[in-house]
Amino acid sequence: MAVADIIQIVIGALSLVATVAVSFFIYWLQSRHEKEMTKIDEKHRIEKLTEEANNFLIDHEDERDYLPWCTIAANLHQHERHNRKIYTDFCRCSTELQNKILEMAEFSIRTIESVEWVEYVFEKLKADVKEYKLGEQPFLYDNAKYFHRAFTRYRETEFNENHNRELKTIYKQNLLFLVDEKEKGKVNLSFYIEQYFDFVLGEIRKEYIEWDNPIPPVDYAWEFYHLGYAPEETVCYWIMELVENFIVNIHNRFDTTVYDSVIRENSTDAQAETYEDKYYCILYWMYYTYYYMTQEKESTASKPQKVKSLKSKKKKLKKKVDKS
Repeated sequence: MAVADIIQIVIGALSLVATVAVSFFIYWLQSRHEKEMTKIDEKHRIEKLTEEANNFLIDHEDERDYLPWCTIAANLHQHERHNRKIYTDFCRCSTELQNKILEMAEFSIRTIESVEWVEYVFEKLKADVKEYKLGEQPFLYDNAKYFHRAFTRYRETEFNENHNRELKTIYKQNLLFLVDEKEKGKVNLSFYIEQYFDFVLGEIRKEYIEWDNPIPPVDYAWEFYHLGYAPEETVCYWIMELVENFIVNIHNRFDTTVYDSVIRENSTDAQAETYEDKYYCILYWMYYTYYYMTQEKESTASKPQKVKSLKSKKKKLKKKVDKS
């Protein structure tokens, strides 16, 4: 082979290598540029998202404490016009913006994706009502319609907490806390339910029991407040009161406590001023008592010791109820 041919082959090979190298270099530069542009676009997007979240928090500073309940409003009634402005405006935001708002407001909770949890939590509550002998009256019949009507029909109604001592106490009280003679031996519904849980779980010493055969709270409220024929708005009020007090006791007594729960981590000074507020407040408690905890246990199935101890705790409490 002639020297010229060899030189030609070498030049051709070098030309091919150079072409490949240049093509690869151009591709690398292009990819790098695209990545840089993507990063810039993402940075601008995040900056815009942060700005929108910041503006939302500024505009709703006076209602910021209601943000946890906004997650329920956005999940269940995204297209509703609410009484409370922050609910309506939160529903208008994209899911990403909603989560950014919660993050910037320093809440650990995030938006809820599915809606099947509502039916689930009410079935769980019905089961607990039966398990802890809370009453025979079917106050949650027909898919808890009177609970839900508190929102669908009476959301604008002002909610005034009933603190009247009207119901007979189950265990003896320290009379130093009573301000009126006629309130001797009386408690409000909230305290009665707390006492009743103590009673059925055997957490009251016998010498402190004032009423050794107390009426289950559902039946007592049904009878005392005449819920069989009271105005629907009144029925909705007391159904919410029963559900809230049951769920708070269940949340704080079983599997978790208020001191180590998501609810405590995200607690605020929000007060229910309307039926709408109270409705979302209760559903918020129900979600993080029943559904969220179930999801957490499923995600930590690799930690059997912890789950086992929680189940063991509830079994022990169930035995106390069965004996009472």
